[in-house]
Amino acid sequence: MANPTVVLLPVWGVGHFMPMIEAGKRMVQCSSRALSLTVLLMPAPTVQAASDIAGHIRREEAGDTDIRFHHLPRVQLPTDHTGIEEYISHIVELHVPHIGAAVSGLTCPVAALVVDIFCTPALDVSRELAVPAYVYFTSSAAMLALLLRSPTLHEEVEVEFEELEEGAVDVPGLPPVPPPFLPGTMLDRKTPTYSWFVSTGRRYMEADGIVVNTAAELEPGVLAAIANG
Repeated sequence: MANPTVVLLPVWGVGHFMPMIEAGKRMVQCSSRALSLTVLLMPAPTVQAASDIAGHIRREEAGDTDIRFHHLPRVQLPTDHTGIEEYISHIVELHVPHIGAAVSGLTCPVAALVVDIFCTPALDVSRELAVPAYVYFTSSAAMLALLLRSPTLHEEVEVEFEELEEGAVDVPGLPPVPPPFLPGTMLDRKTPTYSWFVSTGRRYMEADGIVVNTAAELEPGVLAAIANG
């Protein structure tokens, strides 16, 4: 039987694509099991992005890691988006049937599906196919804590965060966060990007786990707060 594979679903931005590939290679190297990597590639929306990713793929294929790249079919790109987060998530939603077909069509066992932070719609595929799913979070644990906290904050706070009488936002594991220090995506509740932030934090709870770009010694308090729910 072929070795189990870890399926990666990155987006095309170099700051997302390459860190996920490197994390996947580390998973394979550190695993006690013989694993391979399968990378699902959504077509990049621009010529430059497609060229950048193609160059990275050539370099990886020339290496010695057991890694395979699977190109997903093109979809009709959305034209009515108002923000980059909404735009990418919509593209991923359109690819969900192709992602499901690609994963179910693999001839080797699938050990896990690891998705980029923008690819939470693909969690539906993991549930339908009974495949463990993980989110690869390219930012810090502090940012992850805020994202996971955002659905509850949305319910608890009925005004814009800058209008809070307390003057700060409570995020377990962090000192009180003044509203000006929050990401811009959280500062206007009427925008699609704010809705994306909250819904993404909610969907992360559906994953079997989250791989965070940090170290236990760097953010112990935040990681403990996340682990404690």
